[in-house]
Amino acid sequence: MLIHSELLRLCVNEVADLIADYYARTNAQEGIPPLMIHWPFFLKLEKKHSLLLYTAREDTKLVGVNMYLLMLHPQHYGMKTAICNTLGVNPDYRGRGIATDLVKYAEKHLVAYGVKMIVHGHRSIYKVEPLFPKLGFVETERMYTKVL
Repeated sequence: MLIHSELLRLCVNEVADLIADYYARTNAQEGIPPLMIHWPFFLKLEKKHSLLLYTAREDTKLVGVNMYLLMLHPQHYGMKTAICNTLGVNPDYRGRGIATDLVKYAEKHLVAYGVKMIVHGHRSIYKVEPLFPKLGFVETERMYTKVL
């Protein structure tokens, strides 16, 4: 398994297909509006150096993605923060530690970008213990969603 960073603009169709497949074959869609990703938005962020993509590939097949939005934290002036927008692994490859490897790889590389804080969410619909506490993350907030 090869974990590395890639430019979204060079693999956006593969990433879109993986995410669509993930949402179709898991309960990730539960409780939220239908998936309609606006890829030009993410490509624009990448062009502004505000998006980083990490991928997992078996040979050339994309099997996992981890995408971060980079920003200065609005409540902690000057603290560069990476907010995970997407962490997903092809359901056929789950349980192999790929998500863990993606997060660990990203963490090492985000430091080089001056990131001081990484934020990950965990959807409560997943009936598993989140991997983040095992990687040293602490729960600091809970988010609540209401679709109107």
